[in-house]
Amino acid sequence: MSMDTGAVGSEMVIECSEVLDVSLVSDFKVLLQQASSQNTPIVLDASQLERIDAAGLQLVTAFFQEAVESGLSVSWRNPTEALVYAADLTGLKEILQL
Repeated sequence: MSMDTGAVGSEMVIECSEVLDVSLVSDFKVLLQQASSQNTPIVLDASQLERIDAAGLQLVTAFFQEAVESGLSVSWRNPTEALVYAADLTGLKEILQL
């Protein structure tokens, strides 16, 4: 996971790693909090994401809900089939804007 702030101009891009599970949600939460404090549109690049568990889904769902409430723009770049499938399976596809 990394945050790339310079390459895209006015967007904050957060690159998801191959896995977003319970062992990584704390670190990813820190990245999301840092990005949201910048008050610029956030793009989650999920092109490498191969596996996401319930903890990962819970984190991004809470983040999307908080973003909507605060008027912060959050979007996905290249969501993988694994992410879309997990969101669809859990009924979170609409909340996660997938």
